Amino acid sequence: MEEPTSKVCTSCGVEKQIEAFAKNQYGKDNRILRRPICKDCYSKKVKINPTEKKIYEAKFPQPQIGDRFICPICGRNIVRKFKNDVVLDHSHLDGSVRGWVCSSCNTSIGKFYDDTEILQRAIDWIKNKGNYPK
Repeated sequence: MEEPTSKVCTSCGVEKQIEAFAKNQYGKDNRILRRPICKDCYSKKVKINPTEKKIYEAKFPQPQIGDRFICPICGRNIVRKFKNDVVLDHSHLDGSVRGWVCSSCNTSIGKFYDDTEILQRAIDWIKNKGNYPK
């Protein structure tokens, strides 16, 4: 399967040439997967504070491959198998370190744009079973 020639950035909503999106990883059959946001939008995201990261990692080292890890958000108890299954979460608003979480929870927080109001609406949605007429 050939790589598409363009895609829409999930941040700015603009369709751009595929080269405007950084390679992220490889999928099935070594298919190239690219980040969902363009390089321009990604460069504007607030990165993790490197000094704070270094201090945090010295005090709280990342669990090693083979170690057990309980995610403080979802509570899932996993045995680390991959280098990216436990990641250091940080705020994209100010770059501050929040701590180690499973990659699924980290991705979920990112999809809510670190916005507690959006997250609260998602909580309300789940509690109210959506808006399906009862």
